[in-house]
Amino acid sequence: MTKKNEKSSRLLAMLRYQAEHYQSLGKGAISQQLNARIRRLLNEMSVDAVNN
Repeated sequence: MTKKNEKSSRLLAMLRYQAEHYQSLGKGAISQQLNARIRRLLNEMSVDAVNN
């Protein structure tokens, strides 16, 4: 696993944890923002995987 890929995987795990945490607290707006960041990161990771 490349260093960039490992960093992205760690960031993805952190964002998923935070999204679940804020969702459980009833903070839907923050959770939605985090989920949008997760989708962007997943998209970037898939583009990088295709290019490599």
